[in-house]
Amino acid sequence: MYGKTIKKIRINKGLLLKSVYLGVCSKTNAIKFEKDERILTVDKFVKVINNLMISMEEFQWIMNDYEPESKYYYNYKLSKLWNSNKTEAFKDSIKKLETNPMSIERVKLASYKLLNSYQENEKTNEKELNIVINYFSNLSSWTLEDIKFFANNCYILPYNLMINLLKESLKVLNKYKYYPNSDKVFATLLINCIERMISEKDFKIANTFIGFLNKIAFDITMNGFYLLSKYLEAKIIYLSVDKIEGKNKLLKILEISQFLRDGKISSEIEQLLQQ
Repeated sequence: MYGKTIKKIRINKGLLLKSVYLGVCSKTNAIKFEKDERILTVDKFVKVINNLMISMEEFQWIMNDYEPESKYYYNYKLSKLWNSNKTEAFKDSIKKLETNPMSIERVKLASYKLLNSYQENEKTNEKELNIVINYFSNLSSWTLEDIKFFANNCYILPYNLMINLLKESLKVLNKYKYYPNSDKVFATLLINCIERMISEKDFKIANTFIGFLNKIAFDITMNGFYLLSKYLEAKIIYLSVDKIEGKNKLLKILEISQFLRDGKISSEIEQLLQQ
């Protein structure tokens, strides 16, 4: 299954067998692997991927004909079908997913429905919410994909559960310390959760997690997150401590965000000051 995709990538890149499999396996085994007649151990497969100068994520993307990995990827396929007015195909996809309430795709579908209801200010569907809650509640170990999924769903989860899950998820921060772009994933999670805390007027705990965010957003590649952190700090001061001091801080951040052409922060500050 994997071998034929590897062969396609190798040939498209104009690479010889020996340049990809040298130190990995014999020419005979390489040929058999590319015919899907043999498999490689994980460590050897990783070496082949590295020799092809691609990441595992890109390999999966190519193997799936340059589409998201899952056939019914909730944020891609379903929304694309819906936005294209292909309602019958959309309903058919949903029916197939709903036949297996324990599948990860069913969890993603529940998330999709809940987020859509949240954006439309509609009543929360308790059945769908319980599916998502059960997924997070049963996690014994968090992966980076779980963190991303949580970041998208923190707005729709019960507030106290969100706080507890955030504390649990941050326990794996050090495990991913040197993983590429993991700091951006955790920063996104923190920002989303802190915004929820502020909307719930839980300013004390929001400030605590802003401290976590500032520890992550410390180098130049994280300047956008640092600016968001300072905006959230100023917003808390404006809403709960001193309106004049908060307004002055917000105006400074507004000036910086306008200079950087960050429309999201600029518009949020302008709307906040108009309230």
